[in-house]
Amino acid sequence: MSSFSEFVKDWGYWAVFLGAIVEGEVVILTASALASYQYLSIYYVFLISFLTTVIVDQGLFWVGHRMGTEWITKKFKKVAKVRDKVFNLLHKMDALFIFSFRFIYGIRMASPLIIGSARVNPYRFALYNTLSGMAWAFITCFIGYVVADVVMDGHLNSMPCTHLTMILFAILILAVGIGLKFRKAKQSSPDAPNK
Repeated sequence: MSSFSEFVKDWGYWAVFLGAIVEGEVVILTASALASYQYLSIYYVFLISFLTTVIVDQGLFWVGHRMGTEWITKKFKKVAKVRDKVFNLLHKMDALFIFSFRFIYGIRMASPLIIGSARVNPYRFALYNTLSGMAWAFITCFIGYVVADVVMDGHLNSMPCTHLTMILFAILILAVGIGLKFRKAKQSSPDAPNK
């Protein structure tokens, strides 16, 4: 583990960028812990994590939207199983799933590709992808920073972005509320299309 910490310390924000591409929480947690020790800036760790994960998933969405998933399921049979699972969750949870897919281990990398192939409205995906990316980056950075702070000092000091914390939690709660409202509206609509 110490060698991994050294890797993140040596590569700095490039390690954060690479970790965010594959939504590697361990990299972001480690970078956030190092930020607590002043090796990195927690603000830059958050910003790089947030922007990278949103842009990567947005790109995968557009690939799925334009090309579908047949080309990848022929090469990787496992993706076909994931595709069926994602379609099922998308049908049941709709906006809530779009918001939460990056938190679900095992399907999160393929989900934006498959959601794109389901012809979800691009603007709608962009909204929930942005809110979800913000929540994912914030939660991961917050946990890494706080755990390191407790380990280092034996108690929790104030996070350097208290106001940002409150704003992001408000956005998270609002996004979940909107997702539930969309889901309820879709279920109650008599002409809601079946996927």
